[in-house]
Amino acid sequence: MNRLATYFWPYAGYRDANHGSLLERAAARRHNRQLSLGLPAYINRWAMVAAVLLILTQVVPDSAAPVVGVLFTVSFCAVVHLVHVWTLFRHLS
Repeated sequence: MNRLATYFWPYAGYRDANHGSLLERAAARRHNRQLSLGLPAYINRWAMVAAVLLILTQVVPDSAAPVVGVLFTVSFCAVVHLVHVWTLFRHLS
């Protein structure tokens, strides 16, 4: 289960850049900026999950469509969030 979580959630390795001395915060920012280079892979993973779920909303029975729709919404929000974080790292570096 841990491998699955790390396959879809990139934030385990990020460091808090709001605490510590000036040098520690700068080091955490550099570390986080370096980790952000891998965010497009996570964006692609979540986009593929969202695409599959969107297709499944048309295929599954009517009773299961709302559940698949909610899962699609969660995965689409994850894509939007990851794109936002990646864009912030690209423009703030």
